[in-house]
Amino acid sequence: MKLGAHVGFFLLLSLAIVVLGAFYSEADDAPALRSVPRRYAVFIGACAAVAGAMLVLEYLFASVR
Repeated sequence: MKLGAHVGFFLLLSLAIVVLGAFYSEADDAPALRSVPRRYAVFIGACAAVAGAMLVLEYLFASVR
């Protein structure tokens, strides 16, 4: 599969995770819906930070030269 398909699938599944988390954490639906974009941005940003840290560590310690 191409990288775009993997990224798209990740974004779709992460949206489902964030939406379910928002609805479980809020007592009312309206605040839950309003919080989804911010929660989604934080989730994607955190995942990107972890991936970036892993790439840096791979480059520093596990690169094949």
